[in-house]
Amino acid sequence: MQQMTPMAPSDDVDLYDDTVIQNPWPHYARLRALGPVVWMSTLGNYAFTHYDVVRDALRKPDIFISGDGVAADDFGCQHLRGNTVGSDGDRHAALRGAMQPPLTRKAVEAYRPRIQETANQIVARCAAKGRFDAIPDLAQGLPLTIVRDLVGLPDFGRENMLKWAAAAFDVLGVQNARGQAARAVIGEMRTFIQKEATPDRLKPGSWTHRISEMARRKEIDPALAPFAIRDYMNPSLDTTISAIGHLIYQLAHDPDSFAKLKREPAKISNAVHEAIRLGAPIRSFSRHLSSDTTVANVPLKTGDRVMMLFASANRDETMFADAARFDIDRANARRHLGFGAGPHMCVGMHLALLEIECLAQAVLHSFDNLTPRNHRLALNNSICSFEKLEVSVS
Repeated sequence: MQQMTPMAPSDDVDLYDDTVIQNPWPHYARLRALGPVVWMSTLGNYAFTHYDVVRDALRKPDIFISGDGVAADDFGCQHLRGNTVGSDGDRHAALRGAMQPPLTRKAVEAYRPRIQETANQIVARCAAKGRFDAIPDLAQGLPLTIVRDLVGLPDFGRENMLKWAAAAFDVLGVQNARGQAARAVIGEMRTFIQKEATPDRLKPGSWTHRISEMARRKEIDPALAPFAIRDYMNPSLDTTISAIGHLIYQLAHDPDSFAKLKREPAKISNAVHEAIRLGAPIRSFSRHLSSDTTVANVPLKTGDRVMMLFASANRDETMFADAARFDIDRANARRHLGFGAGPHMCVGMHLALLEIECLAQAVLHSFDNLTPRNHRLALNNSICSFEKLEVSVS
């Protein structure tokens, strides 16, 4: 890793420290004030903090490459490289091409009646309680009911998808205690895929069964099939659960917006995007420089690792006026980077949006208000999510 150039301002915050994870936004604001490119001395990486530099880098995959890994340290980059997120060029195109057909906007629309019915049932159970924890009782319900079935793993895999995904996102940060503990969990997941996720045990017609059949017919390199199966498992739950939690948090703390959405449900989609912008379910992934380049007058060298701070970019005041405010009428809310940008834009975004919108519709139809109670952010190296989000309803 290259040493800091004098042209880049420096900051020594550890973005993976527990106290920072549980209140990161003042640190992002300080980093943005330092400049669009900051040397993170504790982490040994550069960080892109402003919206335009993050977006532009994501749109230049030949310079800011993913194939050397997207974690914030060397071990994480090597341990989880080669999947859809951590690949470039032909490999990335092959993996994404294999995974995408059941996740297009048109394809996921076919799931709407089932998703809406399930969302209504989940919300009805919460209404009966009156006071509930919106993470296990509300946010986890749709992904764990709908997505686990669509993925189509044997029982042991279905039961462990949340645990495995959380571990993968811990390793995609740095190898602190969480990252190190997650390695054994990822090993368990890989052993399961190799020994248990066999074609005869995958649910017929499911996403993973489809990948297995494509590999059998040599429509995809069989060596890529385990990566595609893993990619259906890991990102499909945590990010959606996180986004649902952030939407509930915002609506509970902003009764005026809640009331306005009840009057104008056509704004639900924009409200969902606004919650994703503020919550930024994935705080950061990294890229590596394939060649020397200059960004915002800072020279970067081949091999440098740069953290794409999505969570900072999404609160950049130069892009989003009054950026810390939840605004369901924000004209450019959909320009957030919560799903990334460029060729690595989230392959499952259409399904995630559909799930969140259906749940929001059920919440707005069933409740007259949401009252915030206790909440606590979860300690995960890469995912910004709530561990607890207690609310009461009437």
